[in-house]
Amino acid sequence: MWLVSEAQGRIYGKLKEENFFGPKEEVKLEAHIKVPSYAAGRVIGKGGKTVNELQNLTSAEVVVPRDQTPDENDQVVVKITGHFYACQLAQRKIQEILAQVRRQQQQQKTAQSGQPQPRRK
Repeated sequence: MWLVSEAQGRIYGKLKEENFFGPKEEVKLEAHIKVPSYAAGRVIGKGGKTVNELQNLTSAEVVVPRDQTPDENDQVVVKITGHFYACQLAQRKIQEILAQVRRQQQQQKTAQSGQPQPRRK
């Protein structure tokens, strides 16, 4: 994810440097993030709460199509559109949600295997 974010930043910087847009022009970015289909609900949240909070926090539009068929890797696409930095922030927040889901899954696997779980400080 960081490579994509860094690449987007460099492209944005280059466009700005080359005066492809004026200082008052809006530059919008549309990013697509593939997320495991089992985690899409966490991005949406109960009643759309999480996605609404993401949109309010970042000012980017975040869309997780409900009728989307997962691809061959059981992933769905989350579409993020907005001002460059808003889109970047939304991407980071979604990655944080996915990391949290992965940690929870790992903890569940560890608990099911009977191995002691590491203590949190």
